[in-house]
Amino acid sequence: MFRSLAAALLMLPVISACTTTPEPCTAEWIDWKTERILGEFVYDHRKQIDDLREQAPRMFGPEGDLERIAPTSLLVLTAIGALQLVVDFADDAWPEVADAVSECSRPPDASRLFADMLRREGVDDRAVHAIEDLGGLVDLTRSRR
Repeated sequence: MFRSLAAALLMLPVISACTTTPEPCTAEWIDWKTERILGEFVYDHRKQIDDLREQAPRMFGPEGDLERIAPTSLLVLTAIGALQLVVDFADDAWPEVADAVSECSRPPDASRLFADMLRREGVDDRAVHAIEDLGGLVDLTRSRR
């Protein structure tokens, strides 16, 4: 038993070497860093994202008919309860991504990054498209700081 424990302890440096972070400022590092920040945002906003995923198909479907009723993306975002999620992204996750990546390269487009994250989380594409249409909203909310 002690031999097994000793062998396991000796393997720890080998195992931990496999889980190191990528070399800074490489494409892998930028992807890794961005995904970590977005993963934290998704974790912290799981309820809002789940609500958006559930509400969007209903709101855009025949019973909601949101595209006809709300002619602007801002009204759509408000109706589906996504406006606060956009503002939280602009205030929390986006500045972290921009700061982390800015020392290496130009940060990615904020609205595209947010939209891609929502797509990965299974949010209805019509809702995601409405968010993409308001690409400048993320930048506008950042200027408040």
